Amino acid sequence: MHRAVVAATLVALCEHAAAGDDGLYFAESFGVGMARGDLRPFMGNPLHMRIAIGGRLGNVAVEPWVSSDLQMDRDGAFRGIVGGEPAAGTADLASYGIDAKYSIQIDPHLSTYVRGGPMLASATGALEGYDGYGFGVAGGFQISGQVRALGFLWSPLFFLKRGPLITGSLYLDQGYDFYRLKMRGAPAINAHVGHVNVGFSLGSSF
Repeated sequence: MHRAVVAATLVALCEHAAAGDDGLYFAESFGVGMARGDLRPFMGNPLHMRIAIGGRLGNVAVEPWVSSDLQMDRDGAFRGIVGGEPAAGTADLASYGIDAKYSIQIDPHLSTYVRGGPMLASATGALEGYDGYGFGVAGGFQISGQVRALGFLWSPLFFLKRGPLITGSLYLDQGYDFYRLKMRGAPAINAHVGHVNVGFSLGSSF
């Protein structure tokens, strides 16, 4: 079901693709976070996940996104990692925001980018009740090429010469998210979470 939704979305993006470097895209990445400051005792090195949908015009894109910094040690999780709550004394952090992204083409298949923007965040687990705001910055490199959108329904379809083409990329992303979190009757939290992620982008241009 998830693959069917992704494939349908990608076909829709293809139909709305513009000429040149303009277009829409979907991006998803996974990696390791590195909490620092007041968050360090509660978060350590969480799993960092990020999902974004963007629209690009020339070298600039606007990218709304959501992300999660999740503890791998969880109570009540399916198979120990899916769902549940962060283990006692630890916390998860959920964030969402919007970034401006600037890309530079190095060659037809390789580009580099920087991005940044404001965010809102809230914590669970040992920091339940804390929420606030922040600002994130990141940069990276991506390698791109064209694939068949129907391949996301069934991987062998990537190799057929039928169906709409869509641009796909693999990218390496490194960044820092700076937070100020508050809860009534408790000290404020000032900290940042660094991250290194590997991800993919799919769409008409990114």
